[in-house]
Amino acid sequence: MFLERGFDDVTVAEIADEANVALTTLFTYYPAGKVGLVFEQEEDRATALVQAIRERPAGTDPLSAIETFMDSRLPFDGGDQDSREILELIFSTPQLRAYVRTKWTDCEDALVSALAEEWRERDGAGLRSLARFILETPDLAAREPSPADALRIVFENLRRGWRLDRAD
Repeated sequence: MFLERGFDDVTVAEIADEANVALTTLFTYYPAGKVGLVFEQEEDRATALVQAIRERPAGTDPLSAIETFMDSRLPFDGGDQDSREILELIFSTPQLRAYVRTKWTDCEDALVSALAEEWRERDGAGLRSLARFILETPDLAAREPSPADALRIVFENLRRGWRLDRAD
């Protein structure tokens, strides 16, 4: 319905009616309302991100683990038509774009903590600014014709700018 008519032109009541469920039932399973219905899966993004860093393959630096993690999610996880249409809907709807951006930026404290632990550095402006820039990458890259190429460019620049090409 969202793809056919646009996010703002579909009501929660219409969705509940189409799904043949009570409005209260819909909000029980989707507390974020219709915003939550756009996204296939809800995960504890911060926990999953930290897990990707901690459980990375031997010889993989933390930044590469983060890049791989991001590459497996929208807007990077594929160019099939359905993904592109959903991505277009998300980034053309301010409420959806803000929601998906917040899903990333809410990971800041967890990411800073994980990087501080990995690099044996204290939480400070250097790590926090790096984390913020990393977590803004999906929003930045989604505007590009090839988000996956943009992701690689951003992480190449991060490695150079933060001198993260050092050995672990």
